[in-house]
Amino acid sequence: MNPSVVRLAVIGSRASWGRLLGITAGVAVGVTLALLLGGAYQGLGARDERSSWMYASGEYMVGGDTGPGAVTADMASLGDDRVALAHTTDRHEGDRIVRLDLAAPTTSSVTIPGITDLPQPGEYYASPALIDRIAQVPPDELGDRFGTLTGTISDSALASPDSLVVVVGARTSALIERPAAQIVTSFTDVPHRAGTNYQTVAIVGAIAVLFPVLLLVSIVTGLGAVARRERFATLRLIGATPRTVAAIAAVETAATSLIGALIGVLLAALLGPVAALVSVDDGVFFPSDLAVTPLTAVTVVAVTVAASAITAGGRIRRAGIGPLGQTKQQAEKTPSLLRLVPFAGGLGILIATTVAVLAGLPVPRVGTLVVIGFTITTVGLLVAGPYLTLLAGGIMARRSKTAAGVIAGNRIRRTPVATFRSVSGLVVAVFMVSVFAGAATTADQGVAPGDGPGLLPVSTLIQYLDLTPAATDPARTEAARARLAAISGVTQVTTIFTIDSGEGPDANRLLISADAANDLNLGIVPSAPVVSVNSDALSGAPAVFTPAEATNVAELTPRILLIGTNGSPAAIERARTALQVGAIAGTGWMPAGTRTDLADDRLQSMAASFANLAYLGIGVATLIAGLSLAIATISAMIDRRRMLALLRLLGMNLAGLRRIITLEAAAPLLSVMAISIGLGFLVADLILVGLTNGGRSVGWPDARYIGALLASALLALAAVAVAVSRLGKNTDLAAIRYE
Repeated sequence: MNPSVVRLAVIGSRASWGRLLGITAGVAVGVTLALLLGGAYQGLGARDERSSWMYASGEYMVGGDTGPGAVTADMASLGDDRVALAHTTDRHEGDRIVRLDLAAPTTSSVTIPGITDLPQPGEYYASPALIDRIAQVPPDELGDRFGTLTGTISDSALASPDSLVVVVGARTSALIERPAAQIVTSFTDVPHRAGTNYQTVAIVGAIAVLFPVLLLVSIVTGLGAVARRERFATLRLIGATPRTVAAIAAVETAATSLIGALIGVLLAALLGPVAALVSVDDGVFFPSDLAVTPLTAVTVVAVTVAASAITAGGRIRRAGIGPLGQTKQQAEKTPSLLRLVPFAGGLGILIATTVAVLAGLPVPRVGTLVVIGFTITTVGLLVAGPYLTLLAGGIMARRSKTAAGVIAGNRIRRTPVATFRSVSGLVVAVFMVSVFAGAATTADQGVAPGDGPGLLPVSTLIQYLDLTPAATDPARTEAARARLAAISGVTQVTTIFTIDSGEGPDANRLLISADAANDLNLGIVPSAPVVSVNSDALSGAPAVFTPAEATNVAELTPRILLIGTNGSPAAIERARTALQVGAIAGTGWMPAGTRTDLADDRLQSMAASFANLAYLGIGVATLIAGLSLAIATISAMIDRRRMLALLRLLGMNLAGLRRIITLEAAAPLLSVMAISIGLGFLVADLILVGLTNGGRSVGWPDARYIGALLASALLALAAVAVAVSRLGKNTDLAAIRYE
């Protein structure tokens, strides 16, 4: 066939150029997001692998094991092939610091990734982010805790540019009594901790964002389908075979998809540094973490182009386009109740997985089951949409008392698939937004504790003392109290005791002198020399004091120091540093923390990361859905112009046509929207409960979710308004020139 004729049939008008540009833009957006999300999934694994050395463990417990190879207090040297190591979680202004205290001879053959030489007592290596933080605050608030900076831990050994990590040199005698100290022979063969929950969330997020993108591409490729059928019918009239017409459609879509995919690869490379700024698991990404391999990029481009071309060619073949004058709208097959089966199956997988986890049953690959269930549920919602739309159209046609309602209802009954397709992007977006928002509510559970009557102030540091005789020596503890009390910003230092013997009425109780208890001002203190206080008062419960049998605190063993401060970050950090250095050092192997610090556990951090990802997903899904809805509405207007023009020819005014268009958009939205909202929160709850073994569940959504729903509603109104504004142009008599 003459190439000029083909060119005119494909790009012979301004509308054709707009459709081709729309396909290119839609494919570019899809490929960009696919590559970024794929890079994020790979980056999570790379981060865990780089930082795995921080979780090195040994075979023997320091100070506790007496078997062959164990280190004992009287040993002068560890040997060249092993080191003593103690893991600690330090804190500074609410952020966690991974601290590794290390004892090793200068001739040690043990190496640590990212470090040139092992630090000796008084020396330390730190991550760049921690070095910057140390330089920005006075030494007595942070830097004095570690000693003299010897070198920097390289990025190749850090999970994130934000990682706060320090390796501190120590003496063997200082580590030998620590309960958590270990003997380590290697830092290079540590199995990395797979962040399966985060990777599962990354996959779920990718699916959640890509579904609206795929719908966008599908809607864009169908833009102006009726006009295309007319042009392809012209080709059939001058001798083109159905196979030739299908091939032209496939090549046309393949070419535009290829351009869009290549633009998507370029955009992914340009946006990688920006996407790397999203914080996940306590840190952002290195830009290189999100870079996909050339093979992955080529594969995504090839699959996108092939899928687009096959879909376009198949659509034209199934349309049965004949010579001009014989092309009519294809009747749709009526959706049946079987369309609910995938939806029920996906939801059943999620429910069964969650119930099994809560019941304590062994469930292999929970993350994989969650991903499968979520994907099938999402697909099931799209498959079930036309059936629900059919039901809504039938109700409208039977109960409507206006011509517009009857016409709209009967058209929906005749074309439920096409009608639902026009709003499917927004329906799926509302479902995804509900899933994300439901997951984000878990970050509000276990929020930072506050002050109140009878509660230990959140500005009070809690220092648990070592169980060694030196750390619990009353004279040493009293000296530590005096030094702490002299620190600027420290308002009070209180000692809590226990008894050495495990017998008697005071066994396993926290004891405090009555005078010190009165100074805490936490409640009524009984008239007794020594009183006990409930242990959960240290974690946020109201303090309750009861009389104790003991009468002399000098006979008791110090176990906890409470350091009250004026609440300023500087005072808290000065006190925390003082507990780790100088003559006070050794009072506690676990750094002091406030109730806020102790509540800031890994599960809470994970919830906060989920929330960050959730709100990002809400924005992306809503914007893409709005774009797809606008394009779908315009496309539907173009494709229905013959029918709308016939209605005008029969005497219906523009106001009636506006009502028809509005009702055709409102019926599928209202029929599926409520289901999407409820389903989204249910799926979010099932995912959270399954991944956290029941530790987390959804709560009430916040104002941001309501804002997202309002934005979706405004997008729907805007799309309808755009369609209505084009009524006059698309319903003139030229639209029925072939009738």
